[in-house]
Amino acid sequence: MPETTFATERTRELRRASLTKGEEETAAHIESFGCTVVHVTPSGSGGGWSYTVGIHDTCGQPEVITVGLPKETAHFLLNEASERLRRGIDLGSGRHREMVGEVDCEFRAVDPRWVRHLMGWANWYYGDSQFRVLQAVYPDLENRFPEESDFDSAFEQPRLQPDVPSGPVEEDFWASVDPSSSLFDWKFEDPPHTRVFLSEAVHSGMEAITYVSHDSEDSAWQFLGNSMSGGNPPLISCFHHMIDKDRSLEELTDLPLGWWAERAEAGQPWTRCQHEVET
Repeated sequence: MPETTFATERTRELRRASLTKGEEETAAHIESFGCTVVHVTPSGSGGGWSYTVGIHDTCGQPEVITVGLPKETAHFLLNEASERLRRGIDLGSGRHREMVGEVDCEFRAVDPRWVRHLMGWANWYYGDSQFRVLQAVYPDLENRFPEESDFDSAFEQPRLQPDVPSGPVEEDFWASVDPSSSLFDWKFEDPPHTRVFLSEAVHSGMEAITYVSHDSEDSAWQFLGNSMSGGNPPLISCFHHMIDKDRSLEELTDLPLGWWAERAEAGQPWTRCQHEVET
């Protein structure tokens, strides 16, 4: 039998229930080591994330989550955070070294809505999402944090704090974990933030998209309605915004370069044709 140094009332309660293999392994790991680490690789276009389960139960300290780090780096960071919390170190105060490379790390309180959205296995373990969580926020290689000037955007990460306004990074990350969003399972070869062209009538919602062109000259996508461009210059949108508004456009994920597709109205089948090659 494995050691149960960190057995708690919660682990004993779980063992009185019928557990799946994964649930049994989680309970056993927490009883042996005080916590377990969960790594999530999303199916969508967002970054992965990792978090602990069991710290709050076995020593009353917050769980810890981090977003966007390689699995091995995240695993070391979270295990080190667990050990320091168990020793009574207040990670929520100041900056901490020797946890992620040669730079500092800060631990910031997480908004409960993110806990519900991202930490499904911890929510199962506790039976709810009413437990404290800290986000391990890391800087760039020059030790500049995301809110500081000249921060290297290559190290951008969503900030999960309740006092941080939701910007594009946070919105895209949330959507990438939301099955109702096209970002959750992005189907097109072009990236979701590709700029696409649309008519004013489509942009305003006056017309449904009935004509789509995947131009061979510049790989651009056009989304037009029955009045086509209407003689006006095209407007620019983000690709995934168009797909979110009309998920039936995902039927055109395999529309080749140099082809167009049209339909009589929204909900009707598409007819595909190849653009004539000018000679």
